[in-house]
Order: sequence, then C-alpha cells, then structure tokens
Amino acid sequence: MEKLAVIVPYRNRAEHLKEFMPYMEKSLTGEKVPFDIFIIEQHDDKPFNRAKLLNVGFSEANEYDYFAFHDVDMLPVDSDYSFPDGPTHLSSEVEQFNWGLPYDGYFGGVTLFDKESFVKINGYSNEYWGWGAEDDDVIHRCMIRDVDTYRKPCRYRSLNHERNIERFEYNQNLTKLYEFQNSDSPETMIENDGISSLVYEKISSENLSDRTKLIRVKL
Repeated sequence: MEKLAVIVPYRNRAEHLKEFMPYMEKSLTGEKVPFDIFIIEQHDDKPFNRAKLLNVGFSEANEYDYFAFHDVDMLPVDSDYSFPDGPTHLSSEVEQFNWGLPYDGYFGGVTLFDKESFVKINGYSNEYWGWGAEDDDVIHRCMIRDVDTYRKPCRYRSLNHERNIERFEYNQNLTKLYEFQNSDSPETMIENDGISSLVYEKISSENLSDRTKLIRVKL
C-alpha cells in the first residue's frame, strides 16, 4: 500500500502545532493510511517561504509514494487522504472561507501530490517569499507540463491566527506569477526553479512522536 508523507511548512505556530499533531495522527490512523508527518521549520530571519519549505519536505521524505502538502492551521473534519489520481486539492470547504473556496482556482491549504507528478513539474517555485501566489504558480506548472489536477469536496476546521501580509513581498509575488503566466518560455522557467535547484541548510531534526518528525532548516 502506498505510503503518505504529510509535509507541514512551519514557523512560530507552537499552539497550532500542539493541536495539529495529535489530531492529524489520530485522523490518519483512523483512515488506515500508512503515513508519517514532517514538520519543516524555517529557522532563519528571511521572509517565510511556504513553497520552498514544501520542496524541502519532499526532498527529506523522497522515499514516500505521495505527499500531503498541509498548512498547520487546517484540521480535517471530513476528508480523504487516499492515494490520488494526480495532484488533488483537498481543502475545498474551509471554515475560515465560510466553508468554501477563497477564490476560484484556489489550490492551497491542503493538496495531495503523487511523486511522479511532483517530479514532472519540478515541484514548487523556490522564489515566492512572504504570503501568496505560490499555489497559483504550481497550478500553472501542472498546466504547462500536461498534468491533470483534481479537487475533492473535503471539509476543514480552521485554527485562528493573525494574517499579516507584507504588501511589498505580496506584490513581488504577484509580479513573478504574472511574468510566469505570460512568459514565452515557461518550460525554461520551470526547469530552472524548483526541486532541481533547491538549496537549503539542515540545522537539526528530532522526533516529536513515533509518527512526527521536526526538521529545522535555513533557506
């Protein structure tokens, strides 16, 4: 049976992690999905880079068959973590978005990827610093590389937190996304930015439980 790696990009959310970890372990055990959880903590002073942390998680858990790229503030109420047909968005009914999507085409929050599809699109871009646009980028990668995407009607409870968006970084991300979506050479952009170009420094790792490992990295 295919084994799942849950990859959680993380920094400064101790209260969320305290609730997330036992909840997810219990939930996935109940689904009878073989799994391990990897908390990838950004341990530097740079702006948070969710997408690059997801690439790090893939690199650290490369022997697994498929991956749930999973925000720490989303807890499944009614979901399905079984092996997907291709990249599959799970968090389609989210409490903080009034049990819906924040916008059409949203592919963030919780997303499943089989290994073959993730390698084919060269993973996520490493260059989205701060909040926003990295998931729109990965959808475009799938389109360019002819990888079909899917969505399941799954419900998630939201853990409360302040959302501080640095406008300068966000605008930079939107500019990068626009340039990619309108590029004459998107294949070259994909080839030059992703898991093939990933560079990071692994600081430490520790087992938080039998099923959950915390890995600290500098980006």
